[in-house]
Amino acid sequence: MRKNRLTIVATMLVLLCSNVVFGFDPMGPPKAMLAKGQPSFGLEYLYSKMQIEMGGPTFGPIELSEVDIEDVEINKIYANFGYGFTDRWEVFARLGVAALDIDQGENIDNFTALIGNSDDLSLAIGAGTRATFFEWENISVGMLAQISFVPFENFNGNSGSQIGGVPATLDTEIHMTEVQIALGPTWNCTEYLSIYGGPFLHLIDGVADLTAIFDGFSLADSVGIEQSAIFGGYIGASVRLFESPNINCNVEFQATGHGYALAIQLAISP
Repeated sequence: MRKNRLTIVATMLVLLCSNVVFGFDPMGPPKAMLAKGQPSFGLEYLYSKMQIEMGGPTFGPIELSEVDIEDVEINKIYANFGYGFTDRWEVFARLGVAALDIDQGENIDNFTALIGNSDDLSLAIGAGTRATFFEWENISVGMLAQISFVPFENFNGNSGSQIGGVPATLDTEIHMTEVQIALGPTWNCTEYLSIYGGPFLHLIDGVADLTAIFDGFSLADSVGIEQSAIFGGYIGASVRLFESPNINCNVEFQATGHGYALAIQLAISP
C-alpha cells in the first residue's frame, strides 16, 4: 500500500510539472489531514501580489520588448472539497472566482499599463493532493501538490493611449495556470494548534492574447507569461475550532523573491 501511494503521488507530480503554470493558491499543511473515507468541504480566500514576466508582442511593423509586470494583484475565493483515500493520502478539488488588477502607475513605462483592469470576476478551478511520508512524536513530514487555472477576460483597456507612438487601445485576455509543490513539516503544538510550513516550487506559465485596436483596423498577437521567481517558502498555523463536526482554520503567509500571498482556509470534516 505504501509503495502504491508513493507511486500515485509521483505520478501526480509528473502530470503537474508537465503543465507549467501561474500564481499562488491557498496551501495548508503539507500532510494528509483526512482519515480514510473521510470527506471535507470548506471556503478559502487568498490575496497575492507579485511580479511576472510577459513577452513582447508584435503588431505589424511595431515590435514591443518583453517586460516585467510589477504589482500584479490577484484575489481568489474558493469552495474546497476533499476526500481521504487512506490515512496518509488525500485529494481535493476547488471551484471559485478570481479578480486580477495590474498597477498602472508601477508599469507606466511599459505597454502593460494599457491593459487596464478586468471588470468581471473570472472562474477559477483547481485540484491537488496531500501525502504524509512519516510521523515522529508530534511532528509529521509530507508534501502538497496543486494546480489551478483561471482565464482573465474583459479588461477595460485604457482609451486615448498609444502603441509604438500610434493612437490605439489594447484588448487583452490572459489565461493562467498554476502549480505549487511544497515539502515540509507540521508540528502539533497542542491538541488544537499546529504550525506548518516549508519550501515550495512555484512555476508560472500562461498566455496573453493581445489585440491592438487602431483607427479602422486591428492587429493581434499572443505572448507568453513566465515566473520571475521559481522557489519560495511559507509558514502557517492550523487551529481546530470545533471537534464535532471537526472544523479547522488555517492562516498562512507565502513568499517568493518577487511576490507574496496571504491566505485563510476554513474546512469542515464530519
